[in-house]
Amino acid sequence: MTVRARTLVFGVLVLGVALLLMGSWQPASAQGRYAIVFATGGLGDQSFNDSAYEGMQRAQAELGIEFDYAEPSAVAEYERLLTLFAQSRRYDLIISIGFDQADAVAAVADRFPNQRFAIVDTSVERPNVAAYVYREPERGFLLGVIAGLMTQRQDDPKINAANVVGVVGGMDIPLINANIAGYIAGARYVNPQADVRYSYVGDWVDPARGKELALAQFDQGVDIIWGAAGRSGRGVIQAAQENNKYAIGADSDQGHLAPGHVLTNGMKLVNNTVFLAVESVEQNRFQPGINVLGIAEGALGYSASLVPDDIRAVADDIAQRIASGELVPPETIDAVDQWLADNR
Repeated sequence: MTVRARTLVFGVLVLGVALLLMGSWQPASAQGRYAIVFATGGLGDQSFNDSAYEGMQRAQAELGIEFDYAEPSAVAEYERLLTLFAQSRRYDLIISIGFDQADAVAAVADRFPNQRFAIVDTSVERPNVAAYVYREPERGFLLGVIAGLMTQRQDDPKINAANVVGVVGGMDIPLINANIAGYIAGARYVNPQADVRYSYVGDWVDPARGKELALAQFDQGVDIIWGAAGRSGRGVIQAAQENNKYAIGADSDQGHLAPGHVLTNGMKLVNNTVFLAVESVEQNRFQPGINVLGIAEGALGYSASLVPDDIRAVADDIAQRIASGELVPPETIDAVDQWLADNR
């Protein structure tokens, strides 16, 4: 747990004693106050957590709210930190980041039915929880389209003749596999002969393993790899830089990590999602339930980065078709072949 989290815990304990002595609690001001529990990996991942933090900073600047946060180092810390936030009765909304907080949020929401919670990137069905999930295959499909077209560019020194692209996923879980399914389908939709390789780190915070898997894929002829692996994806980017290949970043713009080697980034605009969650409370529009977000809602997309203009034009056209509902990418890897057969 970080210094910020330890300070917060102490403050919450002191506040809890004060509440017992007072017998009741009233907010010090009308200013909104929020708490956020980041995913393991913490701030500085230049990915999911950092994007969520940007959303809170935007809410602070535009809506005038205050917020506290905790950076757990292990999944086992989630429930305790959420409980400490909830016990304080200080927060208009407590936000959890990441699918692996689902069990903790459900348990704490049951114990504190009058506390509002939000969770990003997974579903929790409780009467006091707003869950925000994404149409994961949509983002993967766009990135697959870009990779599938780019890998045919023989005039680019980073591209070989193998016609193979890849993904290094963080974990072998439905959320990541939905992204991979979209990526495979997108690549083969525009490049039917493309081969797509994928592997899993097994951890969100192991860049060394991410690099090792990326190097193995490069040895197999892959020239573009999407690192859909949280902090572990930074190893993919490092491998691409060292081998004069392309990486695709995840969740936020990671181009600065390896200038000239990050082709694009699969943008999961967690910052916008977090801001929407806070705004819903500030505007008295908070509604528990499942909120599904995708390209049409401005929650998913890609960065222009190094993508050639003609490929961007194709990707943008396909993005519009997805947003309109004309194209609905497959949800699972097993469904890709049939989807392609049905959508030729």
